[in-house]
Order: sequence, then C-alpha cells, then structure tokens
Amino acid sequence: MGLTTRKLQTQLAKRNLPHYYEVRTEDGKRYCHCGSMTDVNALLAANPSFTYEKFYLPETPKIVDVPHVTVAPDLKLPAQQILPESELQPFEP
Repeated sequence: MGLTTRKLQTQLAKRNLPHYYEVRTEDGKRYCHCGSMTDVNALLAANPSFTYEKFYLPETPKIVDVPHVTVAPDLKLPAQQILPESELQPFEP
C-alpha cells in the first residue's frame, strides 16, 4: 500500500531528518536538550508538569566557501639548519 497524498509523504520523510528535543519547565523555560525520545520520557516521568518540543536541524550546506589570506613572504619562519645534538646513550644490559 503506497502513500497517495503529498501530505503523508512529507510526514514520512520528516521522521528520518536529524532532530533534537527541548524539554521545558512548567514556566516555559528551557530545562535541557535531549537526543532521544527515551530521555524525554524519563524526564517527563520524573517531572509531569514539564513539556517538550521537537526541533529539526537545518540542512547541511552542500558547498562551503573557505576564504584564504596571502601573507608577505618575510613572515615565513627560516629553515632550521642546525639540529640539536642527541642526548641518547647506548643501552648496556
């Protein structure tokens, strides 16, 4: 049996989107964020007056523009020509 209406199809697609839950106190102030409904149910069982709301995360961008900055060549560190002497000693059993 297929879904015939677009309204039902969008409801089905929204279930798999990334989301989180926000639990609020009886005053409507944010108490905490939860990642699963199991955590929300545990909080609601302990605090029956609390409420929750489900938030969907925004879609991740497909393209990210990263700007670059060119610096003057004199700001580069000079190459190290002399390496420090090793302080290792041979192992004598």
